[in-house]
Amino acid sequence: MTGSYIGKPAGGKLLRLSLEWEGGAVVRAAIRGDFFAHPEEGFDEAEAALAGTPVARIAETFARELSARGVELLGLSPADIGAAASSIVASRAAEDGGEGGS
Repeated sequence: MTGSYIGKPAGGKLLRLSLEWEGGAVVRAAIRGDFFAHPEEGFDEAEAALAGTPVARIAETFARELSARGVELLGLSPADIGAAASSIVASRAAEDGGEGGS
């Protein structure tokens, strides 16, 4: 399944999250927006490392992957990503009559 989120988390910058998931696990996530990440290469690697992560654990996995690469985020937090992912899945489940987790 696929879905997207565009919004501004409380106290954060604009976030655009495109998410593809199957069986409750991330297949692909694209995290974009008006926030800053340094170093950028580490951010891209952390983003790619989300594949296979349960959607419900995306925030903690992203935080761990960013930390492992020494990436600093400004204007965005891993919790914002988790909230956006949950919103995407819930919206899709509502559209599909409760089938959003697969």
